[in-house]
Amino acid sequence: MKKFNLLTASCLLASLAGCTSPMHRNPGSVAATAKDWEDLKVLKQRKVELGAMSVHFKKKKNELQLEQIQDEQKNIDKKIAEIESHVNAFEDASKQTIVNPPSDWRLEKENIELQNLGLYELDKNVELSISTYEAKDTRIYLTHKFFSSTGYKQMGDEEKPVMDFSVKCDAPFEVKWGLTTKKMIAGKIYKFSLGDKKISNDSRELIFHKDMNSCDFKFVSSVDYKHKAYGFRVVNEASKLAKLDSLMSTTEVCSLKKGTGEFFNTNEFASMTCPSKYDSIKILPEPEDSLHARAVALLGQDLPEDFIKNGNPYGELDFSKAPKLDAILVSYLVFRADFYGTLLGRMLAWHADQGALVRVVISDVIVLEKDKAMFEKLMAEHPNLKMSLYRFDTSEGGGAWISEFHRDNHVKMFVGYSKSNPQDSFAVVGGRNIHDGFAFRKPIDVKKYPEVVSYGDKGDESWAYWRDFEMVVRGQEYVESAARAYLNFYHINKENLLMKVSSVAVQKADAVDASEESMRHYISIPFKDEPNLNLFYARLIDSSKKKILISSPYFRPVKEIGEALDRAVARGVDVTIITRLDLKGDTADFILGAVNKEGVNRFMDKVKVFEYIEPSVILHAKLVMIDDEVSFISSVNLNKRSFYHDLENGTVVNDSKFTIQMGELYKDYLKLSKRLTEQQKVVFWKKWIINIADKAL
Repeated sequence: MKKFNLLTASCLLASLAGCTSPMHRNPGSVAATAKDWEDLKVLKQRKVELGAMSVHFKKKKNELQLEQIQDEQKNIDKKIAEIESHVNAFEDASKQTIVNPPSDWRLEKENIELQNLGLYELDKNVELSISTYEAKDTRIYLTHKFFSSTGYKQMGDEEKPVMDFSVKCDAPFEVKWGLTTKKMIAGKIYKFSLGDKKISNDSRELIFHKDMNSCDFKFVSSVDYKHKAYGFRVVNEASKLAKLDSLMSTTEVCSLKKGTGEFFNTNEFASMTCPSKYDSIKILPEPEDSLHARAVALLGQDLPEDFIKNGNPYGELDFSKAPKLDAILVSYLVFRADFYGTLLGRMLAWHADQGALVRVVISDVIVLEKDKAMFEKLMAEHPNLKMSLYRFDTSEGGGAWISEFHRDNHVKMFVGYSKSNPQDSFAVVGGRNIHDGFAFRKPIDVKKYPEVVSYGDKGDESWAYWRDFEMVVRGQEYVESAARAYLNFYHINKENLLMKVSSVAVQKADAVDASEESMRHYISIPFKDEPNLNLFYARLIDSSKKKILISSPYFRPVKEIGEALDRAVARGVDVTIITRLDLKGDTADFILGAVNKEGVNRFMDKVKVFEYIEPSVILHAKLVMIDDEVSFISSVNLNKRSFYHDLENGTVVNDSKFTIQMGELYKDYLKLSKRLTEQQKVVFWKKWIINIADKAL
């Protein structure tokens, strides 16, 4: 790698960030600073890129490359400081935006896995979307399980069954198969045979030109002697995204009060949005709150009184009061095809049919076959709805090979956006998944519906009830900020898992301090952004003066957070932590309890540690409250996985009334907890596994 100077760095990112972006200013803002903000954006984006590179080279123990990166980082820091010294503070606390001209800066990779042949009959006109937005390269990996999904069995030495495909696109494209690459011209039909993924482990990689509008796929089965044809169309989703261009093409800029010592005014984290005002917060502390809040947001009214009791996810829904939404943007670890997920899928599909752009990102590792069947059906029947499965690609680097099995999408967001009717916009953030175990205390009986995931001894999955927390935020300023952050996350560079910076913030002594009732959203990709989340959490703890309240189902803090807790204790801060030792029903519960015990033993004599003991309940809320002033509501667990492996997010709330309200909720948790005063015993073989995992991961 060549050593870069500042000019080179700016040129590298000029296409991504733009060079002469106009600023959208509020009344009273300082004029003639657009170029300064633009330069800062370019430099801070380069810092993000260098941070990811340094993670990679630390793993490789390449000292020469690290030294070159560190030299460039120092030069960039110097240039940033120089620009920040003369950039003007805004005259009020409002954030503003600068426009980013579109450019090709990222790689897009998507999977299309076909399984239910009946969905693709030609008269159904199935339309699937792919993204070429700002992509220098858009690739899809096409696979199918048409034969294995129907129980097809190989008979003797007969040839393995295939689907015979023909593809025609309105722009040039390429097809890769093994070491072979074939270039196709627009309008020409390309034919190939594709075996079943499960039977033949077959696939095709297709690379599309950014100007592609659509490609038509048709196919017939080699074992169907009637030669019935099936097919679908792949379309470029650029036109569908156009309604969100004002969010995708802009970056937030803001000036923050310097010297306050308040965490909320930090400008250290590029993936943290500028402060946004909001209209209201409604907390969702009880299980069914999760489903009811989404029903109200999507239907404009709650579910019928007996809807859940009836246990029919296909029951009649009244959309007569439903809001008109431009987009619904969703991300979770789990989106299960159970009662909750099936019902929510119906509501999302209705909005997609009314024109809303619905985008859902879920972690692939934990998906069940019934989930995949639901996702495929939703996408095939509703062109504006797209479910993307995230799986960590080891070729992206940043860790040991074993990381492939546990680097998951843990970002949890549910955002509804309406440009024309801001009162209908909303954002739900917190720790819950779309899963019956997060919405109901007992399983819903869905045995009448075999395609729906059921729980219990004879069900598809074991049952566990997860006590968790979410909040619904209303207010267009915050919703737009959260939606912009989601869209940056959705359009991540699949080549190296880098995102556009969410904001450019500077600290100025003459800046107006952020007002109460404001929020900032944060996203972390920890194995790419150095110890960014570690430092984020440590800085949050370091800002405390009197009191810290923490709730986390998993508790084994990483080094930076452990040291921050030690500093808090040393300066007399009252620290209380609620966690759980009995994690029965959790994934890998046989070892997770032991991991928590190790964390408890480390801090028991320094802080007040409580074990949540409500019977048959896993406390899953991830909360931090600082000094009755600032709260952090997030997906982040206090364990190594969150801070080094999973994609995470959260919202910092600068609101004393809200934080005091959260403190009251915390008291409810304490009523169902007991203080731990003795060292917890961890059996030898579990200690051995924990130590091995620490070294491997």
